[in-house]
Amino acid sequence: MINNLYNIGKTSLQNAQVSVNNASNNIANADTTGYQRTTVEYDTSSSITINGLTVGTGADITSIQSEWDKFVEAQYLDAVADLATQSSALDYLDQLDSLLNQSDGGLSDVMEEFFDAWNELVTDPDSLSAREDLLGTTETLVYALNSTSSTLDTMVETINADIQDQVDEANQLISDIAEANAAIAANPDDNQAVSDRDQMIRELDALIGVDVLYQSDNTVTILTEEGYSLVDGTDTHNLVYADIGVTQSLVRGSDYDGTLNFSGESGEELLIEFVSSGPDGTAQFKVSTDGGSTWLTDDNGDVMLYTADGEDNSVEIEGITLWFEDGTADHAEGDRYTVMAKSGLYWESGDGGLKNITPLTDDSGDNVSGRTSSGSLAGLFTVRDDTVYDTIAGLDDLAESIIWEVNSAHSQGAGLEHHTSLTASYSVDDSSAMLSNSGLHYEDNIEAGELTLITYDADGNVSTTAILSIDPATDSLDDVAADINAAFAGELTATITDGQLILSSGTDMEFEVAGDTSGLLAALGLNTYFTGTDAGTIGIDDYVTTNTSHLNTGVVGEDGLTSSGSNEVASIMAELGEQTVTVGGTETTLTSALASLVASVGAAASAAELQQTYAQTSVDYLYEQQASTSEVNVDEELIELTKYQQAYEAAAQIISVTREMMETVLDMV
Repeated sequence: MINNLYNIGKTSLQNAQVSVNNASNNIANADTTGYQRTTVEYDTSSSITINGLTVGTGADITSIQSEWDKFVEAQYLDAVADLATQSSALDYLDQLDSLLNQSDGGLSDVMEEFFDAWNELVTDPDSLSAREDLLGTTETLVYALNSTSSTLDTMVETINADIQDQVDEANQLISDIAEANAAIAANPDDNQAVSDRDQMIRELDALIGVDVLYQSDNTVTILTEEGYSLVDGTDTHNLVYADIGVTQSLVRGSDYDGTLNFSGESGEELLIEFVSSGPDGTAQFKVSTDGGSTWLTDDNGDVMLYTADGEDNSVEIEGITLWFEDGTADHAEGDRYTVMAKSGLYWESGDGGLKNITPLTDDSGDNVSGRTSSGSLAGLFTVRDDTVYDTIAGLDDLAESIIWEVNSAHSQGAGLEHHTSLTASYSVDDSSAMLSNSGLHYEDNIEAGELTLITYDADGNVSTTAILSIDPATDSLDDVAADINAAFAGELTATITDGQLILSSGTDMEFEVAGDTSGLLAALGLNTYFTGTDAGTIGIDDYVTTNTSHLNTGVVGEDGLTSSGSNEVASIMAELGEQTVTVGGTETTLTSALASLVASVGAAASAAELQQTYAQTSVDYLYEQQASTSEVNVDEELIELTKYQQAYEAAAQIISVTREMMETVLDMV
């Protein structure tokens, strides 16, 4: 009996020491991020029989348990991933909204001032000061478009850098979690290793939403929310951030040996599927921008079909130019290609293959299945592809339309002085090719029509008037130059240098453009106001800036002369902002197109802010639920510390009493 008392006292003393140590460790880690409070679990020791009586033998510590609610944690991880998605997107959406939606001096104001400056020339078209004011206002518009375009390009680069950093961080966490799994498998009771690992899981989840499967040996399997394994015990699968490229997936039996090439950069991901077999030039394909859920259709709702062909007959889809080359065999029905005109996110399989998991949304804005949809990586990809790239495209469409509409009117006008030489600002790739396929950026805008040119002698009298028929389907730039030279017999000479058309008058001769219903001059950049083709390249033609007399405000009259005060072109320009034009394939006005662009960014920012607020509420609620179980309450631990301190003292007293009893027994011997 005395031995039992001694063992009870010794065990109680040891138990109290462990419990005091545990409470002290909890207190020390009260402010440690991710620390899981531990509790000491006791179990009654086996009873023994002495002199026919059953007596207890004390209690044993069976384990030290981490207080962790796995069910709440799963919900918390979902909420954290959603919050990270919205937060990472909102950071850039706010920047984008501030860039476009400036209350004073923004793009809207600058564009309005540009049209107002033309209106001043309607009143006094011969005013040199009004012309200088217009150039100043135009320079401001050009700067606004150039700088906004540059800022958007920089934003894409910054987002891409953030994505790369986060992919690297995620891969490091994947490796660290696998190492933690190995340590925990060797020692399942290492609560600190478990706590550290679970904190790393939270950090990984914020980058790319994950699901956690807990194994019997206390290790975990980590999957993306779409089911791709990242950690399985000590095995890992990394994420890969890859540059633009084409993925080919040919059906069994297909022997097509050519390559699909593309140019351009876009937020869209194009899936190409062949619907008929045949060689380049005959086989047709359809295109999807949402991974094959839907296919691009025409205005009638019919699936659009494109013919696979070489570079000369390339097709442009969603801002991406596609063409096939070096194919000596037939395409097969069902052959597929994925065109990534942007960098993307991939999951690396065990054999080193890459599975595209780049976030992707359909036309309704819903996430496409099988693609990463939560975590800060998803937020970065989504804001880049669905908003920043779209904004770049929208701004470029606006600038392209401004350039074309202004140049179209300006190219048919006349200034205060006649011309002696004009040089096109745009060049053709092949001067012998038909104008409709010559490589001009605005070649699709050229129509069958007439170009009227007039020459003047040294006294300013009309010398020769020629009306040239232009048909982009049958005429090349060489043909146009030859027709001009034939019509003016040396009074006006047309030459082509580096693909650019140059018009030069003969000695003591000058010339004017009296009309152009074909749009050829605007497409060539001849007698035009703007240069460039988009927001990043738009500029003012040097011919105008060096001599404002060549800023066209009027037109040539029916008598072939230009009269002082002619303001027809200036009037067109002043009203251009509210005229229905084509912007990015949509019939609208220039001011409405800009307003729509600004509004779409503002709406995206507002939506992300609301979703972030909702996600933050969920995160806070679930965090508190988990914290009530796992976080350290110092006051409670002090009570535990006091309790086990008293238990230690009581156990020591048991040993002391037992010793006295033993001494009494020994004295009786």
